[in-house]
Amino acid sequence: MALCTLVLGLSLTACGGGGSTTAETETPAKAAPSFQPTSSEPPSEQTIALQKEGARLNSDELAQIAKTGVLPKAFEGQLLSGAEQAGGQKLATTLAAVYRFFNTQTGAHFYTTSTAERDNVLATMPFMTLDGTAFHAASVFVPGLSPVYRFYNTQTGVHFYTISQAERVSVLANLPQFTYEGVAYYASTMGGTGYTPLYRFFHAAKGFHFYSASAAERDTIIATLPQYSYEGIGYYALASDWLTPAVPHSSVASSQCYGAGSDGFLPCANPATVALNPQQDGHRVTINAMSYSLVAGQSASECVRDNITGLVWEMKTASGLRSGTATYSNSGGGAATDSSGYVTAINGLKLCGFSDWRMPSVHELIGIMDFGVGGSGVKIRASNFPFTNAGFYWAADTSIPGGGDGSQAWIVGFGSNTATTSWMGKVNATGVRLVRGAPWTGQRYVIGSVSYPGDGANNVVLDRKTGLTWRRCVEGSTWAGSTCSSAPSGFSQEAALAHTLGALAAWRVPNVKELGSLVDYSGSPSKAYDPYIFPGAAVSGVWASTPYVNSSSTATAVIFSTGQVATASRSSQFQLRLISNIPQF
Repeated sequence: MALCTLVLGLSLTACGGGGSTTAETETPAKAAPSFQPTSSEPPSEQTIALQKEGARLNSDELAQIAKTGVLPKAFEGQLLSGAEQAGGQKLATTLAAVYRFFNTQTGAHFYTTSTAERDNVLATMPFMTLDGTAFHAASVFVPGLSPVYRFYNTQTGVHFYTISQAERVSVLANLPQFTYEGVAYYASTMGGTGYTPLYRFFHAAKGFHFYSASAAERDTIIATLPQYSYEGIGYYALASDWLTPAVPHSSVASSQCYGAGSDGFLPCANPATVALNPQQDGHRVTINAMSYSLVAGQSASECVRDNITGLVWEMKTASGLRSGTATYSNSGGGAATDSSGYVTAINGLKLCGFSDWRMPSVHELIGIMDFGVGGSGVKIRASNFPFTNAGFYWAADTSIPGGGDGSQAWIVGFGSNTATTSWMGKVNATGVRLVRGAPWTGQRYVIGSVSYPGDGANNVVLDRKTGLTWRRCVEGSTWAGSTCSSAPSGFSQEAALAHTLGALAAWRVPNVKELGSLVDYSGSPSKAYDPYIFPGAAVSGVWASTPYVNSSSTATAVIFSTGQVATASRSSQFQLRLISNIPQF
């Protein structure tokens, strides 16, 4: 059976790749490939051996990244995806379909995200059959993703794709028949929520590779096509519902900024606020602004979709089972008066057409909180979440400070005058709001290097879950290569805002949702930070840029000794952890 017959109509096959972000001197090919072989001879034993060695390099590189969390420096090449660019800077992320062609003359496959290239192949190469969308990738750079490099083998007329820097270098050095064309698209070197393994095969007799994102197809090929050697995972494609990792804005208003020497709110356009810090929370109201939409084909009274995170939230009602005033215990056991029974009931109803509703995490609940609401209001968008109670809601997280005996769990308060996060006994009753969507799994942090005064290499981490790049040390400490040296400094909230002027203008104070996303609610306070990623991390308060709108002399902070999101006087001396204002690696 021919491979094209086997894979047609199945979920995913692939053969794609290309580019990066440093400065090397390889020149991409300018002429369009013919997809025609120039030699009828099979590849030499030396060529086959070199190609097999490339597979080992790819596997070793992925394993090393998984072990250390350090991405190798990427090479910048011509972007082949067709995504627009301006001034050399790649624009906003695009989740792109990767189109698959079957070459009826060579038996190989070709992959591209470029609609222009797709249409040109269709119009000019009748021997290339379009099979449809194979999988998805990013058509432009996204922090945490890596370029997939595309080569053209002039002898076989077939393209080759790799995400591995080491394999790219090896091909350029040892296989002159492979012409480097550029970056095909961007994918991931690591798995996790929203990523799909792309399996890699090698047909030695013909000298080309084949890729599939279908585990069933992988198993069928292994079982029935011995001419295809399985080489493992090539890289990780993006799921069809993948979103650019982001944290919703706090939703404070553009009238809630500070100037130097005063605790009073000023319009964020006021020059005094810019002089203090042009990246205050109120200056960033349009960046990842909270946004919601209807779920296609579903009632607005049943569920709503968060356009930033992709999560779908249960809507509350004035009365009945989903009443906004209804409260539940959180002990488990399935009783109708317990959150576990409520989850079962809502899934039984297939609310909004879904039966995978679950309890949300603390992070997820904070994500829908509107910190711009003052007075006695409810800290949520009432237009999107009507009938929301001003009290507390249960979270799925159950590890509390001191460990406890398992009888308590975390709660998140939506009243503008209540603590944002706390915990209480599971036998008590409070609100429940359900969510659906895959929780994060997989390796979360990627380590990299960014210029910062006094720091050594590997001084920052990219959070793959949120897309944020953090300095590994709090301010006052210096990254010494494996740990943070010297004691951290204390700051008032005004001093924290002023700290990122001048030489540190590429950095900013995180907002409360961003800072809170670092809390690890799966362990004890000693794990409030990941100790490998943030060695010697603060266990006290750390400032956020978000003000407390009910009292302009008060601002938000995260207390990492307990994991709580709280408020404090702006004159309090807390630590400061900065976030990069520029997308990194």
